[in-house]
Amino acid sequence: MAAIAKRGVAVDPTLVVFRNMIYLNDLPAVQEHPDQKLAPAPMRRFWEGYRQGSNLQEGTRDVRQREVKKYQELTGILHAAGVAILAGTDTPEPFVTPGFSLHQELEMLVESGLSPSAALQAATLNNAKILRQAEQLGRIEPGMLADLVVLRSDPTTDIHHTREIDYVIRGGLVTVPSDVMKFAPAD
Repeated sequence: MAAIAKRGVAVDPTLVVFRNMIYLNDLPAVQEHPDQKLAPAPMRRFWEGYRQGSNLQEGTRDVRQREVKKYQELTGILHAAGVAILAGTDTPEPFVTPGFSLHQELEMLVESGLSPSAALQAATLNNAKILRQAEQLGRIEPGMLADLVVLRSDPTTDIHHTREIDYVIRGGLVTVPSDVMKFAPAD
């Protein structure tokens, strides 16, 4: 771990992919997560076909759940060792809802031992640094390029607050989530 940190290697654990797509797509908590309903119906149908073909055996569920916890434990160990953690989700992999899975990823990073602030940094400044764009991205400062998500509550006190979006400023345009949800997929 120390060598990884010393060499400046960053790690994107994609925890939500391992949990939702690979190891636990047979769990109702994954299949019926409210985020799944926000994906287009054709995508959800594809995901269901994927789940049926994944052949996960109920008898292996405990082992698979421990495997996911082990990934989270390893992520926490990497972070504690000084390795830069990145937030990414490989969306739209099965059961990895575009956009909304990032909230799940941040929640899993906090469950892994990162503070809410460190999880947010994984999704912003750390990603900008690894892309060698930290002079333009990853912070809110004069002269920086930034799209903003304005929240109702402080996500540094509870990472779940990232879901409490008042509005988004993207490319200078202000969007209110309720306006966007008017175009949400219907079944």
